[in-house]
Amino acid sequence: MFRGLYTVTSAMQTNQKKLDVVANNIANANTNGFKKDVVISEAFPEKLISKINGKLPSNPNNKGNLDVKRDGEGFFVTTPKGFFTVDSPMGRSYNRSLKFAVDNQGYLKTYTRDINKGVDTTTGFYVLDSNGNRIQVPDKNIEIDKVNGNILSNGQVIANIIYNPPKNVIGTINGGLRLDRIQTNFSLGQLIPTNNKLDFAIKGEGFFKIQTKSGIRYTRDGSFLINDKGQLVTQDGNYVLGKNGVITLSEDFKVTSDGKLYVDDSYVDQLDIVNVLNVNALRKEGNNLYKVEDNVNPNEEQFKGELIQGSLEGSNVSSINEMVDMISVLREYESDQKVIKAYDDMLGKAVNEIGKV
Repeated sequence: MFRGLYTVTSAMQTNQKKLDVVANNIANANTNGFKKDVVISEAFPEKLISKINGKLPSNPNNKGNLDVKRDGEGFFVTTPKGFFTVDSPMGRSYNRSLKFAVDNQGYLKTYTRDINKGVDTTTGFYVLDSNGNRIQVPDKNIEIDKVNGNILSNGQVIANIIYNPPKNVIGTINGGLRLDRIQTNFSLGQLIPTNNKLDFAIKGEGFFKIQTKSGIRYTRDGSFLINDKGQLVTQDGNYVLGKNGVITLSEDFKVTSDGKLYVDDSYVDQLDIVNVLNVNALRKEGNNLYKVEDNVNPNEEQFKGELIQGSLEGSNVSSINEMVDMISVLREYESDQKVIKAYDDMLGKAVNEIGKV
């Protein structure tokens, strides 16, 4: 009963965060270049549960081969015996299914998808071997032994990914729902003509690079200004970067679709617009700026989209859809409240009635 209370409470906390995110999306529905956020939730780490007293089960599930499927550069594996172990910030989690790939350092990690639908292990968790150690392979060309769960590289056994718990372990249990991360939806917003030559919109993927006091930042908001020194800056006074650094312009300039800037037909610089492949590592910092998560290097690619002068990209938030999401979250929250009330009533009866002699 108490575990049920914890589970429902965790769901209410997650729904509260969802409500905050939806409200923020609605508040920025008219913000240039704003990208909506989505709450990604997950269960708490699966912990092993054991049978303390009584006859131990024969554990008929302790036999069977792994089911191994390729997912592009990644693997999706399931096992009818033992567990896969993942080292997450909340502790070790034990599961019978797992998605993993090899990261740039050769470690096996869980993954998400980047903006081009490729494998992105930036925010993934480390996969542990049967002894609880992180698994590192010499190259990405690995194979999995379906019978024993061994990881093979060039025919050599590197590690085993199946953890076989003691016989008294009867399964796993988790403590409910929790917030995993807030994911930003980078789909293109509507392009709005302004006829202002200092307004720029990116059609396709890409970000303007901005120099701030805290370092390099990225933005999709192309509403720029020229300061009193003739430098191209954002509305907050941060420098808009070109390939050669800070850009100095006169009011009479021209720009091409790939960002090259000309004054009196003389080449000045090119706007430093890049495509960030590992967008899952970008975090909103305020003022329409993004920073790369700490200890993560941005995976930049050459800009392949189109720069449109005299237009701005609007928000990709649909106010109607966000209102529908808000109503759904509120209904879920109210349902959770009713469940807690039911638990409270049962606990009251247990204390006041069942205990009577």
